[in-house]
Amino acid sequence: MPGVITHRYDPARGACLNICALPDLEASRILDCLRRESRPTLKANYLARRRCTEEWLAQAASKVLGRAIHQQPAYFFLGDFSYIVDLSRPAALVIPLSSLAPEAMTFTLGDSMSVAEEPGRRVYKLQEMAALFHQGEAVAGFGLSDKAGFETRFVEVQVWDSSSVSLPRS
Repeated sequence: MPGVITHRYDPARGACLNICALPDLEASRILDCLRRESRPTLKANYLARRRCTEEWLAQAASKVLGRAIHQQPAYFFLGDFSYIVDLSRPAALVIPLSSLAPEAMTFTLGDSMSVAEEPGRRVYKLQEMAALFHQGEAVAGFGLSDKAGFETRFVEVQVWDSSSVSLPRS
């Protein structure tokens, strides 16, 4: 199992932010800007789908972590995803997985918006993810770095308490 996680972000906006923490009007304004500048394929229903996904994630994380979740997560990739140029998120924050408390994070096998639409969808806590890596087969097809190129399949990490993440200075 990789020892690092990567958060991609736009330094003009800041790290570990979540669009769902914003009111609809402000979130829609940012999404419109992203569509114009760097992400033309963002669908019109993105915000509604993202909010539904996060509702499911919070409920599932509460169940697996055994505590109530009251905030939106910050999203990371499991592994080092700092190599590919992403115009909408040009900066990368790579931190040791061990720098976060196990109860501050959950994992999905793939992008959570896709996972949320699957039957049998679920989130994993750190110990369960480590067990999957030990077994090997369940995670064999997932990319753990973008050093060799773009990865379509990755393990997503939801960090539910980013207060322990050392953020870069603006």
